[in-house]
Amino acid sequence: MSTAAFAQDAEVEDVIIVTGVAKATTAFDSSASVTALPDDYIENLAPRSVNELFRSLPGVKAEDTGGDANANIKVRGLPIASGGARYFSIQENGFPTLLIGDTAFATADSWVRVDSTIGSVQAIRGGSAATQAPNAAGGIVNLISKKPVENGGSVAGTIGLDYDSYRLDAEYGGVFGDDAYYHIGGFARTGEGVRDVMTTQEEGYQIKATVGKDYDRGNIAVHLKHLNDRVPTYLPLPARVQSNGDIGTIGLDLGSGTNSLGLTDFTARSNGEFESNEEGFQADMTSIGIEGDFDVTETVTIAAKGRYADIAGNFYSPFPFAITDAPLEGGENIDFALFNTSSNMDNLFGDVNVTGNFDNFSVKAGIEYANQDSEQNWNFNQARATLVNGVLVTNGPAGGFTNPSDGSYIDGFRLGNPAFGNCCTREYDFEIEQFAPYISANVEFDALTVEASYRRSENNITGRFTEASIVGPQDGNGDGTIASNEVGAQIIDRSALQSVDYDADYDAFSVGANYQVNDTVALFANYSEGASVTAPDRSTGQLMASSTSGVLTGSNDQFLNFVDAFEIGAKFRLGLGDFSIVYFDAQVDEGGQLEASTQNVIQNSFDTNGIEVEGNFNFDNGFGLRGNATFTDSKIAGPDNNPNIGNTARRQAPYIVNLNPYYEADAYGFGFNVFSTGKAPVQDSNQFDLPAYTTVGAYINYDIRENMEISLNANNLFDAVGFSEGEEGAPAIGDFVRFRPINGRTVSATLRYNF
Repeated sequence: MSTAAFAQDAEVEDVIIVTGVAKATTAFDSSASVTALPDDYIENLAPRSVNELFRSLPGVKAEDTGGDANANIKVRGLPIASGGARYFSIQENGFPTLLIGDTAFATADSWVRVDSTIGSVQAIRGGSAATQAPNAAGGIVNLISKKPVENGGSVAGTIGLDYDSYRLDAEYGGVFGDDAYYHIGGFARTGEGVRDVMTTQEEGYQIKATVGKDYDRGNIAVHLKHLNDRVPTYLPLPARVQSNGDIGTIGLDLGSGTNSLGLTDFTARSNGEFESNEEGFQADMTSIGIEGDFDVTETVTIAAKGRYADIAGNFYSPFPFAITDAPLEGGENIDFALFNTSSNMDNLFGDVNVTGNFDNFSVKAGIEYANQDSEQNWNFNQARATLVNGVLVTNGPAGGFTNPSDGSYIDGFRLGNPAFGNCCTREYDFEIEQFAPYISANVEFDALTVEASYRRSENNITGRFTEASIVGPQDGNGDGTIASNEVGAQIIDRSALQSVDYDADYDAFSVGANYQVNDTVALFANYSEGASVTAPDRSTGQLMASSTSGVLTGSNDQFLNFVDAFEIGAKFRLGLGDFSIVYFDAQVDEGGQLEASTQNVIQNSFDTNGIEVEGNFNFDNGFGLRGNATFTDSKIAGPDNNPNIGNTARRQAPYIVNLNPYYEADAYGFGFNVFSTGKAPVQDSNQFDLPAYTTVGAYINYDIRENMEISLNANNLFDAVGFSEGEEGAPAIGDFVRFRPINGRTVSATLRYNF
């Protein structure tokens, strides 16, 4: 059903795993839990965002309801007290997108997109991941570009049948000369996206290219990427607790509604000037990477790779914080903080290593270097809208938008944010430098393979920041007058800038073994200790003033999050497919971190354990079943003064299940994608739960003629209601709450031509 011009092996256990392992291996031979998703499986999933794709990976809980940006991603119950992807490295072709994954409003997934250039997705949970990438104690996911073995490509047009979206995907690759190859592709799109917004917010494109050559004694490849894409950002919707305890709408549709107001936000930046922004996340990334290896002798190989990425973004989305009755009959006033931050995350990654292979023993030693900017300007202004008949209105009668205690609004907008405490006009300008030597060894004793690896990560964070602002009149829109909604503008107080200089160093190691009982059964186990560095913008509340230099410093461990993990499992290669079952156990000690939405510094430790199963079966009659399930028990274990010790970590469900039954014939195919998750506490206090829910997706592919295919894809076919996160942890009946719902039913059609 898909093009065969690329080197992708249909048998998962035979795919060579290169992600997060000390030595390239197969899933069956690895001493860790690894997964490979082929391109045709990704195509049938029809993920509307990269985080919908991540959600299909075993053990990964991707809160994908925010769209293509700023998701919270957890691995095997390793909770995150604030947000982002703290223990999970997101990579493309082996290069991490960002050095640190939990920067507020600038998480790594925000600059990654799913398109037809992807040949496979590989993921590892636990084990050697802790030593093979920065800040990856929980795991790594790697989006690997296609490597052509013959000339060919595809072009596909996709439209949303019940939502506003138009997208074109195209890719082409081929071989030339002696063992040289190339591949280029990407997408362009326009529309609202899967939820209703006031303007066209899903607007942009991506181009990716790879050129490489295989030699008798090595290979070399160059990877290029340019992303210019604006996507909607979906923050929690205002809702109300119903009489039966359910979370119910107050007018905005839970499946398709948004907080979109259509307001242009005038935001103060560090240079004292105002910047005009539209809603959504604007992602810009241009990168070039090169990698290669060379066999110096029959036993020694030198490998090196490096990538530079120019990365910028702007996050702007309304966050509801209060609700009052409005003068308009049947309406309610909703006050919003306009979350608006600009980011610069330019980074450089480099790695050089030497590998020696000696009969049944191999060893690799290398050095990784990384340097990343973490520059941000925050500016939260304020808006008020009246919700009438399911629509947020900002330009209605003046009585609906004026409250003297909060200042005045013009068309629902005002500069400054007094109702949110004027908290969030800030400047962060950090440089993160990492130096990481590492070594790994692999020994084979017939059916037994033993692996060990060690990494020393030395991180230095320097720069300046201020969380202070000056409040006063400013001509935000530049019309030459100070209007009534511009008298309380906030400007970054650069005279209050504080310098920082601190280290966050840690050791990571892993030990694992795989024993092949026979050709169909393998037993494996591993133990690892690793850590991640808390994003510097979340660490400012933990810094302590130096008594001598005036530079803010602190103790090493308070900027780190430590993970000790163990797993043991079995893998089976059966006649119809493969299957694995794993028991995992981990302890997490987090450093303090700032949560942007609550402005609280949070610090927890956790104990987590569970069982993970994964299988892929192909039956002779065309039917197949692919799926995974993760059962997790994650409890708060500290610190000693934590009132929530023994409670379940917030938003941690006891189970997550993904099932994909399918049927493939010569000219058509169809299948279902079932996702189910159990109820989970909203907050650590465990007083109110996010309800359990199950969604069913469906797809059908039909060959119109040779090389031409039409597909229909439905996500959440039965329009189920569910929630991925919430703000209020103990609401009463009738209380106003903020909860982030899953997307309702969306149906798309794709016409694809393979050539």
